[in-house]
Amino acid sequence: MARRQAENLLESKSRELFLASEQAQKSAQLVKAQSKQLQAVLDHAMTAIFLVDENEKVVRANRLAELTFEMSKEELLDMSFFEIFADEARDKAHGFDAVAELDQEVDTSSTSIESVGRRKCGSTFPMELAITQLDLDDKKFTVWICRDISHRKEAENERAKLQLELSQAQKLESLGTLASGIAHEINTPVQYVSDNGHFLKDAFTDLITVLDAQKALLEAAEAGGVLAEQVGAVKKSEEEADISFLREEVPGSIEQTLDGVSRISKIVTAIKEFSHPGAAEKSLIDINKAIETTLTVARNEWKYIAEVETDFDENLPQVPCLPGEFNQVVLNMVINAAHAIESVKKDDLGKITIKTLTDDGKAEIRITDTGCGISEENKKQIFDPFFTTKGVGKGTGQGLSIAYASITQKHGGTIAVESTVGSGTTFIIQLPLSEAESMKEAV
Repeated sequence: MARRQAENLLESKSRELFLASEQAQKSAQLVKAQSKQLQAVLDHAMTAIFLVDENEKVVRANRLAELTFEMSKEELLDMSFFEIFADEARDKAHGFDAVAELDQEVDTSSTSIESVGRRKCGSTFPMELAITQLDLDDKKFTVWICRDISHRKEAENERAKLQLELSQAQKLESLGTLASGIAHEINTPVQYVSDNGHFLKDAFTDLITVLDAQKALLEAAEAGGVLAEQVGAVKKSEEEADISFLREEVPGSIEQTLDGVSRISKIVTAIKEFSHPGAAEKSLIDINKAIETTLTVARNEWKYIAEVETDFDENLPQVPCLPGEFNQVVLNMVINAAHAIESVKKDDLGKITIKTLTDDGKAEIRITDTGCGISEENKKQIFDPFFTTKGVGKGTGQGLSIAYASITQKHGGTIAVESTVGSGTTFIIQLPLSEAESMKEAV
């Protein structure tokens, strides 16, 4: 009886053990399946996710984490988590999981944090972090959700650049309107001075004729011995008025006045042309004349620094351009050339040469200066927004950037640079002529 009881007990316990083992297997399979499901969910997440233990070791990482940081899962699990941060951001990152938000009841950071990540190759990138703290089996873990925001930052920078260009364009438009009004107001008194100057020139010519006749009369009267008193009075008045001096100097003075007025008139005309509101569509323009106009407007920027020499192709066809945009490009280039020459600090004047020609169906403008030149390293960045090698207050880093955007994006052309440090720089602008024929036919 005791044996049968023992056998029954053994059979019962064996059955219980079998059932428990079977249940354990099912539970293990369920846990394994759930783990696979969880990993599948994590791998399909749109952000890099890390589960990090108290020793800063990566316990789990999803597929995007591998792709973002260019490491295999084995490499990620075998490293300290904070190695994914750039060197300059690592010390600060150590404090992120101890921020006040993680001590709150929800154990979740309510705000995202920006930092800098580092890929396996060593390249860095901006990333956004969200942090969650978990308690599992009396152990604390931290979930790090990391997002590569390089594209967003690029978009923000591009938007900031466009906003700056818009602001610059609006400011130039306002200045252009103001300058055009001032030029119009100046034009009227200049015309008065010009008309009066020409009148004085003609009048003095007539007076010289009268003075010559008077001189002949005086000489005849003096030779005949008549009217000696009157002749003496006239000669005295001539000496007091210094007629000989006036004969020599007045014509030159009038010519200088007329030349000055002519220059003012030319500047006023150039300002009116330069500040004319930019057209929304391209039109055929004479770029040689446009360059001359811009040089006149910018004269004050270069006249004490350099001599300007032009070598225009007189047979250059009209070029399809946005006139205001093209004028602004040339202005930026000329001012940049003047600053480059000024930085060399020579006693004599530098030289800026502007040449136009046609090359393989394109209009080409070459702007050469004898300035400081550009290093190979800086050549790669000169068209980047805000990049400048000029001193504080001398440049904004926008002139060449705006010129590059205008030529390449709005005109479909190209802009290149050739430079030698210490010898000077040549900017080469090419504009397509392919639209010119169709625009002529439309007209």
